[in-house]
Amino acid sequence: MDIRQLRYFIAIAEQGTISKAAEHLHMAQPPLSRQLKLMEEELGVILFDRNKKKKVTLTPQGELFLQKAKRLLHGMEEAILEVKEFSEEISGTLSVGSTIYCAPILLSTLNKFRQQYSHITFNIWEGNSTHLMNLLKNRQIDIAITGGPFSQKDVEMKKLDTDPCVLIVPTDYKLDEKTITIQEISEIPLLLLRPTEGTGLFDQIIHAFQQLDLTPNILCECHDSAMLLNLVEMGFGATILPLSMVSKRLNKEYNIISIQDNPWISEPALVWRANSYLSASAREFLQLF
Repeated sequence: MDIRQLRYFIAIAEQGTISKAAEHLHMAQPPLSRQLKLMEEELGVILFDRNKKKKVTLTPQGELFLQKAKRLLHGMEEAILEVKEFSEEISGTLSVGSTIYCAPILLSTLNKFRQQYSHITFNIWEGNSTHLMNLLKNRQIDIAITGGPFSQKDVEMKKLDTDPCVLIVPTDYKLDEKTITIQEISEIPLLLLRPTEGTGLFDQIIHAFQQLDLTPNILCECHDSAMLLNLVEMGFGATILPLSMVSKRLNKEYNIISIQDNPWISEPALVWRANSYLSASAREFLQLF
């Protein structure tokens, strides 16, 4: 059995059918089926259960073998990368991810990185903390910038400066105060970003209102971060965002108000896989922090 067959097996397990796996691997289906049969004959076990709809599901033996196969394949890929990078200049692709709230931190550092290494290419993901941790685990990204929550198992992290939230209010609301209470915020029409899965700032905001027996006036629950920022910029309503997200334009056109007894203070962190080889570009990116 060789690495090529392990790639075939993993593709079948992830795609759910042999036909989809063949398409993903850019090969014909019959040779892929033959390779799977050869693997099962060599191991002496059935790796997949087949049904009439040609879908495949892993057997218990297949589940165990998938874990081992991924570990072997990742180890081989890391070894190849490490050898290729030995005594070479920083190159390749930097794969990073960030929550929408940590995006300004990521972007400012990417800009510095780009100025130093103009030949690097980038693969950038956005998502909630749970999604980013899955991407990190599956090696689709090397580094995540997130406010959590996340498990510290199998990861290393570096905490960054805290990032307090502020209230961003259109000027026609005529709120000239420099600070505002949570009770006063509950009376203002709010636009809030609500993730489709996992927890985030939305849940923290709702929880803080509930703790004070307050009902917020939520004008819009937005499920798209770009749409939320567009709505804020057009003056559709007020919102609560980390201070780092307040752009120069927002600072000029909106009232940025501090929150008294602020319960919404983000603690962003850099997170990367523990006990795993990091590419030279990923190591250099971490150095910028």
